[in-house]
Amino acid sequence: MLLKRPMSLGELSKNLGSNPSNVIPQIRKLELEGLVESRGRKCTLTDRGKLIGELYSGFLCGIEVIENHRHFWTEHDLSCIPEHLLKRIYELEGPHIIENPPEGIYEVHKEFVENVASSTIIYGISSVYHPAYPSMFLELAESGKNVTLILTENVFKKVKKNNRSELRGYLRLKNTQMYVSDEDIKLTSVVTDRFFSISLYFRDGTYDFRRDLISFNETALLWGKELFEYYLSRSRKIYSQKIFGELQQI
Repeated sequence: MLLKRPMSLGELSKNLGSNPSNVIPQIRKLELEGLVESRGRKCTLTDRGKLIGELYSGFLCGIEVIENHRHFWTEHDLSCIPEHLLKRIYELEGPHIIENPPEGIYEVHKEFVENVASSTIIYGISSVYHPAYPSMFLELAESGKNVTLILTENVFKKVKKNNRSELRGYLRLKNTQMYVSDEDIKLTSVVTDRFFSISLYFRDGTYDFRRDLISFNETALLWGKELFEYYLSRSRKIYSQKIFGELQQI
């Protein structure tokens, strides 16, 4: 609580749901350890207290993110999440799972579509071909949204084969970019100015079409953008002139 701002004894007691007489001994212990000091009628963190508080806060958030969605993390393959981001999993603060019912397992999540539609900047990584995605992202781009996509080589080949008109339309726009990765990326994610979403593969190598982890927290958006930039730096850009020539030959 003191990481957010200095607080009086009364404020701390109220937030802790306890009596001041029970809180005072704990404050004294923190003062003896050089973590807290009194300034007027307020308690505030020392520089050492801020450092330890930040580290402990990250630890608690990480435990919460993992424990609240234990099955999501234990059932899926996490190998495609870079190690430096996996160590900062606590930054995905306040996530929840969106899940399709069994009868709609291959349908696009309604909540996902609504959140993408209300965004203005969209960065996506796709390792799975879904017939609805090419036209959906084309429509988003045509509405004026800035869209940048990274596709795996296999997905890109399917888009060229099955969605030539959508690919042409997408690449002709000035507010779009497309990249292709030669890596076997075992995840799909979208990060926008509004939300972050990630879906993973099961540990047996099959893709989980039903569940996405989604968060609207600012730190989660930054985490998602860093994930996107990691794979962007390892991908090649697709230029419209070259692709139009290739499509003519198909």
